[in-house]
Amino acid sequence: MTGLTTSDTLAQTPGTPLENAVVLRARVGIVLRRAAGRRAELVTFEGLPDGAEHVVCVVPPPPGAASLTTAAAPLVRLHSECLTGDVFGSSRCDCGPQLDEALERIAAEGGAVVYLRQEGRGIGLYNKLDAYLLQDQDIDTFEANRRLGRGADERDYAAAAAMLLTLGFSRVRLLTNNPDKVNQLRNLGVDIEKVVPTGVHVTRENIRYLEAKARIGGHLLSGLVDRTADAPSDSEEGPL
Repeated sequence: MTGLTTSDTLAQTPGTPLENAVVLRARVGIVLRRAAGRRAELVTFEGLPDGAEHVVCVVPPPPGAASLTTAAAPLVRLHSECLTGDVFGSSRCDCGPQLDEALERIAAEGGAVVYLRQEGRGIGLYNKLDAYLLQDQDIDTFEANRRLGRGADERDYAAAAAMLLTLGFSRVRLLTNNPDKVNQLRNLGVDIEKVVPTGVHVTRENIRYLEAKARIGGHLLSGLVDRTADAPSDSEEGPL
């Protein structure tokens, strides 16, 4: 892709085997309309631990900055797929705003968004939508998953760690409010130099969801209570 070199993005070339059998499959150049028109690469892999079609969006650093593979610790976001929030802009969660924030921040300095196919914290799209119906009955997001016979959070980040290590990103700054991501990546061999908090994207529609993430899921959502009263509403309508 014009403007990107291997040293700007990847430590390995497609087809290069690693000890964990994960190999780069393809590198596809794109322009990010949601990130000020920055050029980036979507990188795919073969041999991932779970066999899923995860992808990493790699954004090179600005001109004159150190390449991602030689930088001390590039900024990285692990983002679990959320069709409703990422694509349709649903205000029931904070996923869409978190993705936009990650793309904006990484576009400014270079880094990577690891986009994981883990809809509904791993339970899948249809199950997530069924969980929404339970949440409309004042059941929190984690208990709703359990009532569907699934785990409260079924995600693991072995594939994310494998992709990062394959890309040569063995030491990163992780953009997250979720301590589980930090702990899992460290246990999987990725050195987290610094945890960079994401913003707390509160609306009247997602406040109970965020409260459950903080209270039950252990997410570090600073100032959540203080923001509740002033949270904007995307709609004056009740649940459809």
